[in-house]
Amino acid sequence: MKIGRRADGKFESVRILYNATDPSCERMAFNIEEECWRVGAHTLLLTERCWQARQHYKITPEKSLKEMSPFADAIARRADVTIYLGEDDDPMWARGLSGKIKLTGPTRQKLHEILDKRKVRWAYFGWPVPGAAKGYGCPVAKFRQIFFDSIRSSFTPELLELCEYYRRSLAGKDKVKITAADSTDLSFRIKGRPVLVDDGFISREDMTRGDVGLNIPTGEIFVAPLETTAEGKIFFENAAIHGFGKVKGLWLKFRRGKIADYDATSGKANFSNFLKANTGEKDRIAEFGVGCNPGAKYTGGSIIIDEKIFGTVHIAIGNNTGAYHGKNKASSHLDLIRDMRRGQFSVDGKLVMDRGKPSKL
Repeated sequence: MKIGRRADGKFESVRILYNATDPSCERMAFNIEEECWRVGAHTLLLTERCWQARQHYKITPEKSLKEMSPFADAIARRADVTIYLGEDDDPMWARGLSGKIKLTGPTRQKLHEILDKRKVRWAYFGWPVPGAAKGYGCPVAKFRQIFFDSIRSSFTPELLELCEYYRRSLAGKDKVKITAADSTDLSFRIKGRPVLVDDGFISREDMTRGDVGLNIPTGEIFVAPLETTAEGKIFFENAAIHGFGKVKGLWLKFRRGKIADYDATSGKANFSNFLKANTGEKDRIAEFGVGCNPGAKYTGGSIIIDEKIFGTVHIAIGNNTGAYHGKNKASSHLDLIRDMRRGQFSVDGKLVMDRGKPSKL
């Protein structure tokens, strides 16, 4: 992502948001800020800690929660670039707060719309925050190893070749069908939607199309399904629900693009509470993605890594406006990862992935 001057000749404004519970994350944030200064950019360095977010929702009057923060509104309308660094240090920070969080849903959705309309560029740079590792049940040393292994694989020819195979297999096509031995059978349509590649670069072509964001680690292709076309059911062995905790054995049943029913072996309430905490098209299909990063391994909940794992697909529900080129407006976007080693997916009747691997390169 290139940062410099705006079209009017003025230097760009960059918001940097990082998790302040980890000194290494803070040092990285400082390094990023210094690089922004070198090219003349104006910076705003902001911290986040899950206990602060939790306390904010607990003690703030409901009328205040419903209002748009003038600071958030001003930043959304003035920032040219946003860089997110790190992730939640407590993956269950929102437990018991569904009602309070729902009050902020309309304003969070409005902020999405402002940023999308202005085409504010963004980068989400994951970081192995120790609190996150603990919350996911992953040893910190292992978590860090997985993260940096996935970084090393992010810009390799192998990853780019996999991305191109799946992009080519979906581009210009229509019906996607996912099946598996566990009786997963889900289909949806993508006709007319662009197939996007998360390869760590924002090209001029991407900018023209409105694709203004990137992830690090990289390595996925994704597309926004036509929002009313998802039919059938899909199983997720493990699901990480942002802010609310884990779910095991999650079944989702879709009808006309929307979740018609769901069940789980354990943690069903975590999924229910997530839905209660959000507004808009929170339970409608938003994204279909394919992981292409050979260095990524399962962390137990770090979505920025887990959705990139080679041999997986993911389905998201919720918001898919802006860079996704979809029509759902919601206060949330939830990615759910599925291991495909016992499954397949086809496009317009042609097998594309078989047991987690490309059917043909």
